[in-house]
Amino acid sequence: RCPTDRVQSARAIMDAGTDPACHDIVVMSASQIGKTEILNNIIGYFIDYDPAPMMVMQPTLEMAQTWSKDRLAPMLQDTPCLMGKVSDAASRDSSNTILQKKFSGGLLAITGANSPASLASRPIRILLGDEIDRYPVSAGTEGDPVGLAEKRTSSFWNRKRIYVSTPTIKDVSRIEKLFKSGTQEYWNLPCPRCGFYQPLEWDGLIFDGVVYKCKNCGQTFKEHRWKNQPGKWIATNTSARTRSFAINALPSPISVPWDELIKEFLQAKHEGKESLKVFVNTRLGQTWEDPEIEEANVLKPEDLERNKSVFGDNVLPDGVLILTCGVDTQDDRLELEVVGWGLGRERWGIDYRVLMGDPAYPQVWNDLFEYHKKRYYYADGSSTVVACTCGDSGGHKTTS
Repeated sequence: RCPTDRVQSARAIMDAGTDPACHDIVVMSASQIGKTEILNNIIGYFIDYDPAPMMVMQPTLEMAQTWSKDRLAPMLQDTPCLMGKVSDAASRDSSNTILQKKFSGGLLAITGANSPASLASRPIRILLGDEIDRYPVSAGTEGDPVGLAEKRTSSFWNRKRIYVSTPTIKDVSRIEKLFKSGTQEYWNLPCPRCGFYQPLEWDGLIFDGVVYKCKNCGQTFKEHRWKNQPGKWIATNTSARTRSFAINALPSPISVPWDELIKEFLQAKHEGKESLKVFVNTRLGQTWEDPEIEEANVLKPEDLERNKSVFGDNVLPDGVLILTCGVDTQDDRLELEVVGWGLGRERWGIDYRVLMGDPAYPQVWNDLFEYHKKRYYYADGSSTVVACTCGDSGGHKTTS
């Protein structure tokens, strides 16, 4: 296991995990940089120093069993302060199994997000969710597994909820949503030359020479020069109560070297979109946004020009089924727009007028009533009138 003095970024997260004033912690990160080990260390702290009912939630029951056998059991056996505090699952102590560990003053339930029964039983004080972006949308028919598990912490004033994950798809990712609701802290390293603290981002890595360029002074330095600098977390949303952290593979001392990252990126780019998505999620610790979808959602001027339609004065487009009017109240006038509505909420701007006059007096309102007598005609000679008029509710003359 890596000591905390080597993986500096883990220290503040684990400190937050034992801070009584901090109830919610979120870690959105690249893979294989120690986030599961952070959960393990927090579990060890509570077993040793502050026993409590806890639950670790993995994406599936099978993954929960694997984590218990491969990650938890070695920690309990090899850590001096934890030796003997939790009996082995293979012993005759029936209270301890692969998915449940009892110890003096508390217990550790280990479950999968796909198991609704285990998410809705006894209260827990410490909830730890690992790889929450891999959770199913619903635990059986019971609903969101994160929401189900959180309800079990509601009776504890000193509850703690800790979620870690590599992200997945933009605007779908659970961890991204939770991260944005928190302090949004990024791991920053100082430039070896000017000392300017900055998060290391992919666009700052120069492939030729495998160096990173400082955003402040423009100097480039090799990987070891950057990683030998003492880093710190810098929050971008200091008003939030939830502590949320984000870190990618570039500053991590236990991730693959930069030259290997570059090779992975070039290979992923060559293989196509799906491989590139994996790289963005697992190495950059970012959500994936399909560039084709993003481009399709951008309205281009030529598209707008191509789709425009022209209709004559006082002639309604054939698709208009009903007319509405919106009125904006100003100090010296009423401004109104008539809109035509069709199927699928298709809409047309039909007319815009400014009626001058103080809304405190009846003249301008009489003008509005007269305007509403206007008939609008279709090309075949049939006609209609405005079906509904709405005035704004924010103006100080609204009640005139």
